[in-house]
Amino acid sequence: MPTAFSDVAHLLRRSGFGGLRSEIEPLTAMDWPDLVDHVLDVSVNPPVTNSVPNLNKNQTSWSDRYIGMTHYWFERARTVPRPVQEKMALFWHGLLCSGLDKVNEHYLMFDQIQLFRTKGMGNLVELYQEMAVQPAMLLYLDNADNEKGSPNENFARELMELFLLGQGHYTEDDVQASARAWTGYGLNRWDSVPRLHVFDSSEHDNGQKTFMGVTQNWNGPQIIDHILSGPKQRDAARFIGAKMWSFFAYPNPEPAVVEALADALIGGGMRADALLRAIFMHPNFLAPQARNALVRTPIEYAVAAMRHTSLTSNDVHPQWYIGEMGQEMYDPPNVSGWRQNGYWISSSATWSKARYASNLRWRSLDREPALLGDSDQLTIAESVTRALDTFGIFEPSARTRSALESFVTNERATSRWAEPSGLIFLSLLTPEFQLA
Repeated sequence: MPTAFSDVAHLLRRSGFGGLRSEIEPLTAMDWPDLVDHVLDVSVNPPVTNSVPNLNKNQTSWSDRYIGMTHYWFERARTVPRPVQEKMALFWHGLLCSGLDKVNEHYLMFDQIQLFRTKGMGNLVELYQEMAVQPAMLLYLDNADNEKGSPNENFARELMELFLLGQGHYTEDDVQASARAWTGYGLNRWDSVPRLHVFDSSEHDNGQKTFMGVTQNWNGPQIIDHILSGPKQRDAARFIGAKMWSFFAYPNPEPAVVEALADALIGGGMRADALLRAIFMHPNFLAPQARNALVRTPIEYAVAAMRHTSLTSNDVHPQWYIGEMGQEMYDPPNVSGWRQNGYWISSSATWSKARYASNLRWRSLDREPALLGDSDQLTIAESVTRALDTFGIFEPSARTRSALESFVTNERATSRWAEPSGLIFLSLLTPEFQLA
């Protein structure tokens, strides 16, 4: 059974960064389950090892490394056939947080996102086990300094509170036992290149520990196994399911939705792609409350703008704008990550988006053929409709259409030269374009 154009457009916005009409229309011939499987098939994406930046500090400057690693991510998000892989990397980056400001090594932060790309849609036990001993996480949450006799509880606490279970599903005794279990899981010498995880058995606490009612000589990986594969599995499935639903559908899912997602995650062998498929297949994903429920993050906004203008990272340097909008790539504000919706709406963020939009409009016009360059040859209604369509705004509000038509009318009453640039600029700042 064919799928409605608006439903395909909604799926491409949420699973990626928005679709062009030329991308959406062919997909309407597919029925919904096949379409969902289509967007989840990341096997067609180029390998994540393609075109990786040079992050060797002996060969590059700090600025070159940061530009290289940000452009790599922007370009993959902008160009890969199935951008859900990059959207999932962004999801995990906001949940399993580490930040460049504390890790202080570009290649370690880059490697963490590469893990999210390669394992972020697979088995969650494997993902969490590898995340826990990656150098970026060991540095960011101080487990590199977690030693026998002086346990550091930072990682042990955040693992349960923010990464796996949420408050109310563990005790302070569990935190202390987990911290002891994670002793010895550190790094090689501070001056080693590269920094690597090293387990130091002499710094591991081999004593008996009681974790969630079970007394034994726990080690760190067993803590993750116990939560994701043992008695706490359903609590973890609810927690992760609700987080992922809030990222891809709408915030604060209903209890019935959370239970359905937990069923799908457990039934799917604790695989992230099984959970993601359940999200897209759930009736509420296409319900009215999901359609306009999410504001694009600055990263999503920047990528979508480049996709719809066909501009590259080298053309517009989005990394220098998204921070002003409130989101630094590779640098969440803290271990709890970024919040949603209202977090991205402020006068300063709006001005920053305006500066970015202005940059894109002049870059779009400074090429052949110029984007919307022949707008003045169309009727006012046609000019506005084409501009909206160009930016994936297929169902504009009457207010948005009226505002753009008023602009074109006034422009044509004076001089026509600013019509294309104004339509690009204003389309990028419409409420519709700022929604995911």
